[in-house]
Amino acid sequence: MEAKQSAAQLAWSALQEQSDWDSKVSLRSAVSVDSVPTQLSTPSSLESLEASSQSMPTGTSDSVVFTDSSNPSKEKDADTNKNMENRPTETRNQSRFTSDFDSIECLAKGGFGHVYKARDKLMDKFYAVKIVRSKEKALREVGALEEILHCNIVRYYTCWVEDSEYQWDITTDSYSTSQSTSNSSRKYLYIKMELCESKTLKDWINEKNKGTLQESERGKESLPIVQQIVSGVECIHSHKLIHRDLKPPNIMFGRDGKVKIGDFGLVTAEADDDAENQTERTNKTGTKSYMAPEQRSKKMYDRKVDIFALGLIYFELLWNLSTGHERGVILNNARRQTLPEEFSLKFPEENQIIMSMLCEKPEDRPEASTLKAELEKLPQTLNAQNMPQENVTV
Repeated sequence: MEAKQSAAQLAWSALQEQSDWDSKVSLRSAVSVDSVPTQLSTPSSLESLEASSQSMPTGTSDSVVFTDSSNPSKEKDADTNKNMENRPTETRNQSRFTSDFDSIECLAKGGFGHVYKARDKLMDKFYAVKIVRSKEKALREVGALEEILHCNIVRYYTCWVEDSEYQWDITTDSYSTSQSTSNSSRKYLYIKMELCESKTLKDWINEKNKGTLQESERGKESLPIVQQIVSGVECIHSHKLIHRDLKPPNIMFGRDGKVKIGDFGLVTAEADDDAENQTERTNKTGTKSYMAPEQRSKKMYDRKVDIFALGLIYFELLWNLSTGHERGVILNNARRQTLPEEFSLKFPEENQIIMSMLCEKPEDRPEASTLKAELEKLPQTLNAQNMPQENVTV
């Protein structure tokens, strides 16, 4: 009888131990990345769970995968790998560009690289993605531009480097992920930027030149544009940077209607005086027709080269220029501070501001902040000049 009672007691103890073990296994199985029970979120609960796991006996069940296990089921591992292969965003050999973006459309191409309009799948929003040859200096410059947040500067969101360059199929006017070219000696920088309207300031100027808008009306429409450009340039200079390639094609209009300075492919740090940067800043870097005299003569230069280019842009905003030989002659004269006599008569205040921006010596050109203040006062000056004419009675 005693033997039977002893055997029954041992069996009951074994059942209790098995019940405790099953409850611990069940608790461990409930903890996952996607769903963590509330009672396990506190440090004490986690420590308790850790202590429980350390006291657990080892088991061989394939149905239980422990969080610290380094040898999961081979079948599960195979299934996981298969699922990963079927997911394009996680395929190892696939471009991040084609994984994260779709609805890709070529916007522009040239010696600088390519610019694409593409939809970010996660954000469900369109961006511009610029692809250029990756160099250490380009990465450094993009890093500096990421710090700039201004309503009149095209926003840079992020960038990454890939071994292959996405290629646009010119023959079919479509994109193909299979046409990426890979070269181990080349790296490509992908820059995700704010998407702007396709129309640039150059297009705006061309439209005005074809129209019949009177000078006074064109002046009113041009003022807010140049004010926004100056505001953007002021921000660039405040970050100790030089754009170096200000021109109408590089100035765009955002989807919010605001003017946006873009194409920072030639931007450089003004305070960077290392040997490489000094050599580069004695070369002709930029667009020749908008270069300041010191840029053309291969001299060292500073942020004032942007002011010179902006002076020419402001003149183009106001004055109707043809697209042929005449335009080149007038702009070359403007570079020497010789503006058409008729222009100075119709735009006396603007003429004075532009002349200061086109000074041969960079130290004689105004700072962007000074220029901004002058332009803010311009509407009041123009209104004061027009008042006597408006009050004349016939």
